[in-house]
Amino acid sequence: MKKVLVVFGEGSKKNVLIDSAIFFKEKFGYEIVPLYVKDVRRDEIIPATMDGMIVNLSNNSFSQERDAFEEEEVKHLQEKLKLRGINSVLNVEFGFPWDIIKEYMKLADLLIFEKGEALSESAVTVLKNHFKPIVMVGEKAITSLEKVGISSDDGVKINKSVFSFINIFPDIKNFIMLTLLYKIEDNTLLKYLKEKEKVVEWKNFDGETAKEEYLNEVNNLDLLIMGNLSRGYFFEKITGKKGLNIMEKSQTSIFIG
Repeated sequence: MKKVLVVFGEGSKKNVLIDSAIFFKEKFGYEIVPLYVKDVRRDEIIPATMDGMIVNLSNNSFSQERDAFEEEEVKHLQEKLKLRGINSVLNVEFGFPWDIIKEYMKLADLLIFEKGEALSESAVTVLKNHFKPIVMVGEKAITSLEKVGISSDDGVKINKSVFSFINIFPDIKNFIMLTLLYKIEDNTLLKYLKEKEKVVEWKNFDGETAKEEYLNEVNNLDLLIMGNLSRGYFFEKITGKKGLNIMEKSQTSIFIG
């Protein structure tokens, strides 16, 4: 049976992740493997100012209170999973997130975790090193794949992600290809999809409001297929590349293969 690894962490939106996992279970027959990661780095000293004073958030009182809160969070998550009909054991691990996720992914087919408003250090590490398909869940749970978009620059990375997606979900036939300031006549990915008998609607965005219109279109999708981050993530951050912009600012869930 295919397995989807669903990763929870402190403060993650539990209902959104659970609803998405249940969709993949009911629609595509995935077995859900829930994992809660306690990040070892949470106990590092984080200086903060309060009325001009430096507060050590990792002192004993803060640390004990945080541990107690997290234990309660794990307990509630276990109860919530059972109430939703997910009887799989909730795996709870303490350590560096990527090291833990990497080991669990060896026995899984798909990884699901929360995208968040901005890419965390853990998310960036996963994106740079992942070796199996991933879904970053956005503001809304994934409950349908009726509107699947492709953010295409016709590069190798997006071609790889699309190839992965159509092999995992062969029954998905309809796609919306989104391009920004691009000539669709040169897009080989579009030709490839048509040869695979997929129905592709193409939308290109141009002009002064192109980026805003592009993001608005993305936010109307159920899922957006994208290519992965490059190794030069911080360079992308500085230069504001389109892919990173979409990844961080869109509310829609993202698939990367």
